Amino acid sequence: MDWLTQYAWIGALLFARLGAVLMVAPVWGEQVMPPMMRLGMALLVTATLAPALAGRAPQPPADIIMAMPLIIFEVVIGLILGLGARLMMSALQVAGATVGIASGLGFAQQVDPIASQPAAIFSGFFSMMGLLLIMSAGLHRVMLEAAADSYQIFPPGSFPPIGDASTFMIDAVSNSFRLGIQIAAPVLIFSLIFNIALGLISRLIPQVQIFMTTMPLSIILSLAVIALGLGGGLMMWLDAMETQMRVFTVR
Repeated sequence: MDWLTQYAWIGALLFARLGAVLMVAPVWGEQVMPPMMRLGMALLVTATLAPALAGRAPQPPADIIMAMPLIIFEVVIGLILGLGARLMMSALQVAGATVGIASGLGFAQQVDPIASQPAAIFSGFFSMMGLLLIMSAGLHRVMLEAAADSYQIFPPGSFPPIGDASTFMIDAVSNSFRLGIQIAAPVLIFSLIFNIALGLISRLIPQVQIFMTTMPLSIILSLAVIALGLGGGLMMWLDAMETQMRVFTVR
């Protein structure tokens, strides 16, 4: 039974980290994906990578009490890896909310299938576009590659680096907010110029309700600006997402 205990210990240790990564990583950890499918994918990835990573696993502890801290360490490392990429998805939600406010459609909401809650209409659209780009560029496979390569940086059962993890998460949050504003920058600039022009016109013709009469024009022109600048903004975000996912890759 020693060999069975060894294999069960290795499987549990690897599943703790890889399962945590797939639970929160973009594409793999979406709430619209059935839980059984996510569980099956985590088991399949663990079984696939186990032969190559089994040699790095520590010896089984004497009892379950001593094994629990090691399992918790693996879950924490997996969550750090997955959340680093997940936080980059929030850049699209920031961009969608900012674009909605600037274009005058901030109160138009729908259920965001990614966040599973009501959000600005552009947030849901940008999030769906982001998932489509990730799968088209093959970055969902890069997440698995990063999870496998992380064992060379953080051996199984090692204590997670809290200081480095905090810096990593803070950088991810700041980068996601910066990217969201950059994606929405063309609409923000247009909205600023357009509203300044309307303010000047309203001072020249105070009898006309300029802001009410020009609201449809503001929305139409904002949609045109979004259509022109969305491609470049999403490509910039995709490059940042790939860089974020490859932080833990060694090849």
